[in-house]
Amino acid sequence: MTTHPPAPTPTGTAIDARAGALGGASGVRLPSPWIARFDGEAGFAAAMTAAQGLLATVGGIDDQIVACRHPRDYTAYCQSCATFTTMRIDWRHAGTTPDGSVHPAWTETSVCTACGLNSRMRALLGFVLAHGDYRRDARCYLAERVTPSYPAFGRHFEHLTGSEYLGRDRRPGERVHLPAFDAEVRHEDLTGLSFADASFEWVVTQDVFEHVPDYPAAFAECARVLVAGGHLVFTVPFNSGLSRTQVRALVHPDGRIEHRLPPEVHGNPVEGGGALCFQNFGWDLVDTLRGVGFTDVAAHAYWGPWLGHVGFGGLVFSARKAPPGRAVG
Repeated sequence: MTTHPPAPTPTGTAIDARAGALGGASGVRLPSPWIARFDGEAGFAAAMTAAQGLLATVGGIDDQIVACRHPRDYTAYCQSCATFTTMRIDWRHAGTTPDGSVHPAWTETSVCTACGLNSRMRALLGFVLAHGDYRRDARCYLAERVTPSYPAFGRHFEHLTGSEYLGRDRRPGERVHLPAFDAEVRHEDLTGLSFADASFEWVVTQDVFEHVPDYPAAFAECARVLVAGGHLVFTVPFNSGLSRTQVRALVHPDGRIEHRLPPEVHGNPVEGGGALCFQNFGWDLVDTLRGVGFTDVAAHAYWGPWLGHVGFGGLVFSARKAPPGRAVG
């Protein structure tokens, strides 16, 4: 495992990355961005029905922040950098909603110009840091190695292991020098990790599971390498309107890929050709996690321009490996 030095103390007025306090315990506190927790589809639907006024308010604020067709900068607190930085919103990943509204791909924009993390990446890190079980000396496996998230997590975990998926011809645990990054990178396949049982207190992934055809096997592997009570925290492109996950492509035993829907390719930090999306996740994701040994499964909604999170709809998923004798659910 890679050991990182303690995070440097930020200059100027510091904000506790977990509590969000300006000037210490007696100072001003930043509001939490975590506005809702959903245990499943029914709870989400009920909450959305009851929160129409709030959603209209949030939407109005978002409209004011992005009311320009050009890239724009604004100041917000970055939990990765532990200081106020400049966030940039641009339209390079822009899309439209069914009603014709244009949005800048909320989770992928609002990039901190200091550390390079977008809103989704910072929300994931912020969730971990705010969790009651977070400790700097905990063991964390991050399924990233060449993105800005790796050094960001390294500033907060003394024992961090990172990896990338480097192809079917590699052995899990094999280390490969990647000239493009001037780095030795560990290869891991989430469906067959090289780690021993109970190796980590935290397993973290960022928009990875949609690229894994056998994602239930990947969830089971994550549970295997976690200690009892350990946490899986992740993001995936998620369609809250889907009860069941929509399969876009399948891989046959001979390696042939069968496309059930037009190919959808996402960015790949290792290879310029992109990564095929095999499924669009729906709410049965929660049941799949419970089925492989996780409990306390939930989707957490975040929003907070003061932390650089604009646009409602981003979710961070969390699940805990059931302790011995604890019923899964």
